[in-house]
Amino acid sequence: MDIRSSRLSLVMKGTLAVAALALSSSVASAAGDVAAGAAIFKSHCVVCHKADASGGIHFGATESADLRAPELEKQYKETDALIMRAMLDGKDEDGKDLAKIMPRWRGRLTDAQAANVIAFLKTEIKD
Repeated sequence: MDIRSSRLSLVMKGTLAVAALALSSSVASAAGDVAAGAAIFKSHCVVCHKADASGGIHFGATESADLRAPELEKQYKETDALIMRAMLDGKDEDGKDLAKIMPRWRGRLTDAQAANVIAFLKTEIKD
């Protein structure tokens, strides 16, 4: 192997290493920060969904949702994207509007903060 191909091989290996590191960082951050999610849940969600996330609080004819795992994942077809859409945009798993009492958090919470709440619910809150 000559110097040029050796150098090219080294550059390619370095590029792949950087790409792998970037990918693993994005996957880790996609999972969310459980502690940060707990803080957001306690300051924004407990009022309607209770500290144990069991919901069941009535607002007229509307009842707050049970957010405990595994029911949360079943309701939203096992996808964090659908859970996030419910939280940020007030849309259910079929794209229909949730009750008006459910705040639409888009613009008040970032996608990263919503991912943190989801991580907290899926990790710390169990049925």
